[in-house]
Amino acid sequence: MKFEYKILWIDNDLQSYIDNDSVNGIEVFLLEKGFEPIIEKVFDEANLDQFITKHNYDLIISDYNLNNTTGDAVIKQIREEKQLDTEILFYTAQNSYMNNEQVMKNLAFKERLTFQVGRDTLLQKIEKVIELTLKKLLELNATRGLITAATSDLDSEIEEIVMQLIVKHNKSDDDLKQIVTDKAFTPLEKRVSSFWDNYNNFQNYFHKIDAIKKWEIFRDLLKPLNAQAEIKTFLDHNKTYQDQVIKIRNQFAHAKGIDDNGVLKLKGQVEGQDFEFTEESCVEIRKNLLTHKRNIETLRQELNK
Repeated sequence: MKFEYKILWIDNDLQSYIDNDSVNGIEVFLLEKGFEPIIEKVFDEANLDQFITKHNYDLIISDYNLNNTTGDAVIKQIREEKQLDTEILFYTAQNSYMNNEQVMKNLAFKERLTFQVGRDTLLQKIEKVIELTLKKLLELNATRGLITAATSDLDSEIEEIVMQLIVKHNKSDDDLKQIVTDKAFTPLEKRVSSFWDNYNNFQNYFHKIDAIKKWEIFRDLLKPLNAQAEIKTFLDHNKTYQDQVIKIRNQFAHAKGIDDNGVLKLKGQVEGQDFEFTEESCVEIRKNLLTHKRNIETLRQELNK
């Protein structure tokens, strides 16, 4: 899978960076990182407005000293008028800018802003800034991987407990076949006899069904034991499992990491419904998964008494 990395590059002399292969070098750098480069080129700052409303960029690169304006006006347009928190890299060949009090005042306290003096090392500086933004993006995608793995582990835990419960309840083959019948919603699965013959037994069948049906069977097998206070408590707490575990896993499987106006998010759509996760919401998801994990561990201890 490839991710797009979008750059807006503003410079009246941008053709020189195209001719000396700097633009191509950035594209190659991103491809080597496993990202698809999309570089929008702005040769005239008068056209900037049409570009900054066109995309959510991962990085904006700009010459500070443009023909008809300077970087402080550009950043005002981006930050204040368009309300974009995108990472910005300004560069200039003029060392005097770093000693200009007005320039420093205009740029002071601007977040996600890098200033590069000297064009000889500009390419290396751009790569470093890209690596910084990729690190943030990949951290969120790493979180997605961890959460997906955690939900799969919980699914495996449920499978194991279900096998333990069918032994505990002395379920016969007819009982187990009835469980399959009760949860057979699709036309294919309603042909229970042939379906059952294909898999031979419940153990072979169970791990192949979807997570929601597994969870329902799991709860059905626990309900006869809810006279025990601990089991009843578990069932009450476990009511949120579908929304906090199964639904989350399905969404994360369809999520794409993006930079949304400076905020890293995982966004996507499942069954026509849009969803998004930020770093903050991922914290809450991890807390919920940890709670479900601990509840299942407590349940195991109770069933093993």
